[in-house]
Amino acid sequence: IIEANYLCNRLGMDTISCGVTIACAMELVEHGKLNTELAFGRSDLLLKTIEDIAYRRGLGDQIAEGSKRLSDRYGMPETSMQVKGLEFPAYDPRGMQGQGLLYATSNRGACHLRGNMLGPELLGSPKMLDRHVSSGKAGILIVLQHTNAVIDSIGMCKFVNYAIGDDFFTRLITAITGIEYEVQDLQLTGERIWNLERLYNLRAGFTHSDDTLPPRFMNEPLKEGGSAGHVVHLDEMLADYYRFRGWSQEGIPNPKKLTALGLEELAKEQTYA
Repeated sequence: IIEANYLCNRLGMDTISCGVTIACAMELVEHGKLNTELAFGRSDLLLKTIEDIAYRRGLGDQIAEGSKRLSDRYGMPETSMQVKGLEFPAYDPRGMQGQGLLYATSNRGACHLRGNMLGPELLGSPKMLDRHVSSGKAGILIVLQHTNAVIDSIGMCKFVNYAIGDDFFTRLITAITGIEYEVQDLQLTGERIWNLERLYNLRAGFTHSDDTLPPRFMNEPLKEGGSAGHVVHLDEMLADYYRFRGWSQEGIPNPKKLTALGLEELAKEQTYA
């Protein structure tokens, strides 16, 4: 794994997307869709496969397109562990309900860097939440999404959020810009960013149907471990999420919300409605 990670870095490939797409190919082999020696357990083929992806040789040329295109090519989209075309990171959402909502609603897909629920659902930061409970997760996730949007805009590492609070970021932005920021301004800024990204996605053709997860996470309970028997209860969380955001049931920001965020000109447009 360490060698594979190092090789991905040297070849300029994302380790998460690369690993998940290789796993997708392995599952397609199990279903008889691909005729290749690549399979779960064949660690001896891992490094060669990564190089084949980078240089687009043989099957690597197909894997290089990502798991969504690969699975669609062979008529089995359910084997691709992705949202909006971006592959899943380490955390199985059947063990973290809020993380499942994060993956489904993230503007760039199944990303753990857009409001990671690892803190409240596993680490107790800022407080411990029951990771198997779906109710009450939407509001907390939205706060984290706004905070992470601001941290991205500042250009700081996400890990600093585990050590310092929002008041530090407000002082930092105030010192740099000369504009007085309070904590509530930080959340407003993050909300404005999040809604702008949402409008961009809507213009690009995404709809509320893209705020979802691969079927197995919602239909196939885990068979073992501390989260055995659990699936993601996405529908109820998603309805709360849209309501908290002031969006329609179809996930579209309403004009009143956009006006409140200082986006009046976008509120007048009808192309996204």
